[in-house]
Amino acid sequence: MNSQKEKASLLIDTINPTVSLSLFLGMNDIGDKLSPITQRNEVIALKISDAKGKIILNYRQYNGSETNDSISITENLMDPSTLKPIGSITLTYSGEEFTKTMNRFYTLYGWITISVLSILWLMMLWINRLLLPITLIAHKVRNFKPGEKISFDIPYTQREFAQIIHSFETMQESVIQYSHEIETINNNLQIKITEQTHKATHHLYYDTLTSLPNRIKLQEDLLEKPNNTVAILNIDDFKEINDFFGIDAGDWLLTQIARWLSEMKLKPYRIGGDEFAFRLKGESSHVEFQHEIELLLSLLSEKLFMISDETVHVRATVGIAIDSDKPLIHADVALNKARSAKLPYSVYDQSEGIEQQYQANIAMSAQIRQALIEHRIVCQYQPIVSCSSGKIEKFETLVRIQNEDGSLIPPYDFLPIAQKTKLYHHITQEVVYQACHLFAARHEQFSINLSSSDMLDLRTVTTIENILRQTGTANRVIFEILESEGIENFDEVASFISRMKELGVRFAIDDFGTGYSNFENILKLNVDILKIDGSLIKAINENPRNRIVVEAIIDFAHRIEIDTVAEFVASEEILQKVTDLGITYAQGFHTGKPLFLHQQLM
Repeated sequence: MNSQKEKASLLIDTINPTVSLSLFLGMNDIGDKLSPITQRNEVIALKISDAKGKIILNYRQYNGSETNDSISITENLMDPSTLKPIGSITLTYSGEEFTKTMNRFYTLYGWITISVLSILWLMMLWINRLLLPITLIAHKVRNFKPGEKISFDIPYTQREFAQIIHSFETMQESVIQYSHEIETINNNLQIKITEQTHKATHHLYYDTLTSLPNRIKLQEDLLEKPNNTVAILNIDDFKEINDFFGIDAGDWLLTQIARWLSEMKLKPYRIGGDEFAFRLKGESSHVEFQHEIELLLSLLSEKLFMISDETVHVRATVGIAIDSDKPLIHADVALNKARSAKLPYSVYDQSEGIEQQYQANIAMSAQIRQALIEHRIVCQYQPIVSCSSGKIEKFETLVRIQNEDGSLIPPYDFLPIAQKTKLYHHITQEVVYQACHLFAARHEQFSINLSSSDMLDLRTVTTIENILRQTGTANRVIFEILESEGIENFDEVASFISRMKELGVRFAIDDFGTGYSNFENILKLNVDILKIDGSLIKAINENPRNRIVVEAIIDFAHRIEIDTVAEFVASEEILQKVTDLGITYAQGFHTGKPLFLHQQLM
């Protein structure tokens, strides 16, 4: 097409000067001059007009026709002297050659397309025929199931497909072999799982040491009926047996006891370290069951067990719950009652309210914990008066719980419960903190009660030492040790006293005269004050024996040069009496009730 355009442009460029000159000279008869152009088959039309639009020549072939492929080119005719347009010439050139060329191309392209499609169709037929074995193999493999053997029926043989089929058949044999092996492994695994499940169940429901059913098994057995009769047997002083002979020997003794209880036909359960339980047999009455327990305890007291060639007598205590909806809880309550009363056995009696007391203890424990969290542990201070001058020289720190309404709970209502929980040491630390920070701004001496468990608790000891150093009150603190508790860990307590004395702390023995400590231990502990128990002081005027004991304590204190404090001084007569006997200080409601103190003296 570009070639045809160039030809048309070349023709019009050829005749443009001639036509321009003729038009400039006024020569309108220019058809003869252009006949070599107009006679060309490619020229379809030639149109010449002057500047005014007058048509000078309008030539068109009679057999020519314009098509979509014809080319029309128009140029201006220029004045040779001024080069101004004086007319225009338009040449319409045939695109027939281009059309013929394109038709030949389309014909060739059509044949090529048909040839390519034919070749592709033939290739597809050939590929389908070539891949027919793979299709058959794929269909067989798609429906393959382990344990089944596939056979291949290929319509014709090819080396490659034969190799594929052979490889698959080999793989199939391996899969079948592995399937058999996996099936065998699964069967063995199922057997082991069953065995392990049985072992786990046995471990869950049976004690590993004695092979007796355990607490979980007992609890499930008790679910068979709503009310049950159960007895819990606890070995007395078993901890001492473990401490003396060792844990292994203790375990051996438990296995012997378990075997003996089984021989007694009681079907025992082991529900704890040294506790066993029995259920009422279906054919027995409650009276018979109780008689069996009595007989069991009698026989057990006569039975000899062997530990490392040594014979051991075993005693036990039993708690019994009859027709109870909470048999284990009620039997445990009865057991605790029997141990507290030092009875061989006890039967639970709901009217005694023991369970309610336990619930009250739990409630008080929660109340103590909440009071610690909300900073409602408070201290009151009772004056300690000098018998010689009558002036207050010391205060004893007394802990209280302050309720939300402002009322106070005395220590004997919550300290015994706190001592059986992990809250007691927190109370001690809070009391030491409050007292030391209060008296850091005062001049009096002050005392704080410590139990032996406080002195053996490393965290409490460290906290006390840090508070004493921070407040600078160590030389005015008196730690009172409760002599009525007894001192089991004597060496550890003595070590604590020595450690505190290096800081300047003084020590007093509280409630002296009623506990188990002797004068020799008092000397070893190197205490500074003896607080004579109030039970001796409050009847000192009526009971001559009390006066003799008090006089002996005063004489002992004077000889070793330590002070004495009379507790429970409730009247002027008692105060006068203890003063006459030579007691150094007096403490009681007559000399001063517990009260809240401020940092500065009023």
